Amino acid sequence: MAEITVRAIDSALAMEEVQKRLGDDALIISTQRIDGQIEITATDEEVVKPNKETEPLILGDIYRQDNFSAVLNRKVGEARDSMDLNTPGDLYPEVTNRIEKISEEVSKLRLLVENYDKEPIEFGTLDKLRLIGFRPSALNIFDDLSNETEMAVAVRKLAKSFVNGKCNHFESSDIFIIAGAKGSGKSTFADKFISLQKKNNQNKEFIAFSDQNKRKLMAAVKNLNLSKDKNDSSKHQALIIDTSNQEIDLNLILIDLCKANPEAKISVIHTVPVGSSYERLKKEFKINLSEKQYWAFTKLDLYDLSVGEIGAMIELENKCMFFSGMDKVEDGAYYSKVDQIEAYLLKKLKEEIL
Repeated sequence: MAEITVRAIDSALAMEEVQKRLGDDALIISTQRIDGQIEITATDEEVVKPNKETEPLILGDIYRQDNFSAVLNRKVGEARDSMDLNTPGDLYPEVTNRIEKISEEVSKLRLLVENYDKEPIEFGTLDKLRLIGFRPSALNIFDDLSNETEMAVAVRKLAKSFVNGKCNHFESSDIFIIAGAKGSGKSTFADKFISLQKKNNQNKEFIAFSDQNKRKLMAAVKNLNLSKDKNDSSKHQALIIDTSNQEIDLNLILIDLCKANPEAKISVIHTVPVGSSYERLKKEFKINLSEKQYWAFTKLDLYDLSVGEIGAMIELENKCMFFSGMDKVEDGAYYSKVDQIEAYLLKKLKEEIL
């Protein structure tokens, strides 16, 4: 067997030299570019490979019309087309299995469409509530809710579980702690809260405190006038503590406040910015403290409250007492109402389902 290696400035000249030496039946073994020249290695006998035999890649007279790359690509394509393309034995069962699964799914879809045409699907109350965003974990809290429950009844139950109306402890509290994550609108809400309380409690004096100094805070708590004697000319006082500028452990500050003034009633208002995801609320707002807890959704001028947020708070048993929005101190903060949430949910159902 003769094997030669030829170099030329282009493929045409190199192939011409191969043809001169080995004839038209020459078999190209390899082709590469070296130092700007084309190098072709060829032989005049068939190369026997241990794998499946394929047609040899032979370049005939056509190389004179086409460049070498075009001829090579065409010959490789012809060789591939002539190869045995039978599916390997181990692949056939897998392909068959997948085809059967696809056929089964198509049959189910066809049956579903046929049944839908005959009998339209009827959604029950729980189905509709899930479709607008309530999760089963929230709805399952209510043992007396089912798909047969009247929608108005179900919506009212949900609204009542979310809204925390006015209560005696809150109304008679002497200290209000405004707590929440950074950027949740604590300072803005604290100002609005004081403005709102002054309108509703003209016989009580509300004092704002936001200093980081712990001694000053304890002194302010000790000096609070908690007297409710009508003959006392001085007003009953309430302290609103804005924790925006403080790095605090809420449990520790509650202990310190109780020590400073054991008679004072304390309420904690957590600020929650609207737009929080269900997952975030469930993860970050599960709070167990000894004092009474109340919740205020803030920044309602930027976003709307979502069904997911309502559902998460119901699951956490964190009832909402306040809504807060707008930048004006004298406006934008108000008590949450059952009727308001009820109307919101019914509107949502009407827009998306009913």
